Amino acid sequence: MGVFCTSPTSGIEALAGLIPIQLHLKKLAKQFCLQTATLSLQYALISLLSVRNSKSTYSYAQSLALLNNAQCTCLKGILLDTEVSLLSLTECFNPLDTEAIPGCRLLDSFPEHISFHSCNHSSLNNCNTYLESLNHLCLETSSSSSTLVVVTDTSAIPPKNMQAISNTHFWRLDHQVSSSKVPAGRTTAPNAELFAIRLGVPKATSMDIEHIILITDSLGSARRSVDPSVHSGQAYSLAVCSALRLFFCSGSSHKIEF
Repeated sequence: MGVFCTSPTSGIEALAGLIPIQLHLKKLAKQFCLQTATLSLQYALISLLSVRNSKSTYSYAQSLALLNNAQCTCLKGILLDTEVSLLSLTECFNPLDTEAIPGCRLLDSFPEHISFHSCNHSSLNNCNTYLESLNHLCLETSSSSSTLVVVTDTSAIPPKNMQAISNTHFWRLDHQVSSSKVPAGRTTAPNAELFAIRLGVPKATSMDIEHIILITDSLGSARRSVDPSVHSGQAYSLAVCSALRLFFCSGSSHKIEF
């Protein structure tokens, strides 16, 4: 930061954009507890949790599921912290889903059917050139009945405690054939964009088309939509992968471009 060595540490951390160390440790501990939700049923830790979080597995003799309230109040440790953290978790994860098997994933089976086209934001000229190419692409596809253009976007309404909105629009033959606007909940912008892609892709694959062009302002969320591994919003990615697999299997010329 270029400051003197005698400068206040808290002020330097604020200027550097670093959170206080106690909050950083609290964040790491919370992440460690939440990682339990991504474990498979074979992990012994799952059998030590309560009935709600043990995923219907066999409970160990001294698990939280078999202890009464008086016994639980006398316990302290990471197991109880994990139990409390999982109570506030609303997402479900499946590390052993058939779409997530290495070697059989969507990008492994159909790499030539999926393509990503990024935009160089380094200068205004590059952005204008890219916008012109998108306009030209939309004009070309407006005359093809086998091509569907899907445009996704999200909007966060202030104040910050309001839900994000995921929007999806479908264009075919230069006409808007459908649109969706669904609340995404209090979530991050990338997850809301991923939810918008999840709304668009399964509906697009149900139409009688061969080519899908999906336009989004978050190519990172687009890449996550075809990544079935464990991550935030995995359920959305699994739905996208399942829909695209059926779409690709129904025709060798079927493809999607992000």
